[in-house]
Amino acid sequence: MTASRRFAFSGLSRIVTAASIGLCLATGATAQSIATDVGASERINIAGQLSTLSQRIIASACNLNSGITVRESQAVLQISAQQFGVISEALLHGNRGMGVLGDETRARTLQVIDELNTAWGPLLEQATATAVAADDTAQIKALADQSDPLLRTANILVSEITGQYADPVALLHADALLIDLSGRQRTLAAQMSKNVCLIASGINVEEAQAELAKSAKLFSDTLSALRNGLESVGVRPPPTERIEEGLQFAVEEWDAVQPLLAQVQNGETIDQAARQRLFFAFLGIESRMNNVTVQYDKNSKLGL
Repeated sequence: MTASRRFAFSGLSRIVTAASIGLCLATGATAQSIATDVGASERINIAGQLSTLSQRIIASACNLNSGITVRESQAVLQISAQQFGVISEALLHGNRGMGVLGDETRARTLQVIDELNTAWGPLLEQATATAVAADDTAQIKALADQSDPLLRTANILVSEITGQYADPVALLHADALLIDLSGRQRTLAAQMSKNVCLIASGINVEEAQAELAKSAKLFSDTLSALRNGLESVGVRPPPTERIEEGLQFAVEEWDAVQPLLAQVQNGETIDQAARQRLFFAFLGIESRMNNVTVQYDKNSKLGL
């Protein structure tokens, strides 16, 4: 592999390495002596959704504060708040409709869920208090300042659950990795949406620009790895035609957003119409990657 290619996938390699360490160190799943699937892949999938929601709720509050796509921003904010509670409860006590069976018993996992819920409460209260077109930069800055710590805790939870439940009896490590990586794409889409709004609103601009550039590169690199496979880090090519088609659609949607995204990254001012298009585009990409993640989840069960 050339030096430039190593650099291109350095961020992806770090994610894969972290996931692999979690898979090697965790003992929760083996201690359970799993004879039937208790929702291993579902737990990884919905835990990843908490990371996404931590970014999406700030993106929607920021757009609502700016008067961008008001009705849709309000709806996304409310849905995000509701989903977070439902998913957190499912991880704690199970939810048969979501494919998660039984109470969580592992102390470390329970601890991280509690830490995440504790951090989520104040942020949710602030976000849901956002007024339409209030142009309250102090409020949105306060939300943005909580963004990274909340996301770090959410990602720790994903790593803990991935390590805990990736067991050859119920879920192959290779499948867990694909579910984790595709799920992280949802979070990156929401994170980019958040940062576009922060930049356009003049809030934490330098920090948001740096995070946007990093997220965009990682999203592109990971999408390429999922679409084509990347043997050097253990990422297999799409295992089914439906996943391959979903990833191809994601590539096309990602390519379509590049011109506007480049304007934001270059520090150019974009109008309200462009901000609206980007808000919807990232929601669409997030939805597309969520569908792909669900397909990876389903495919992981075919050999059981």
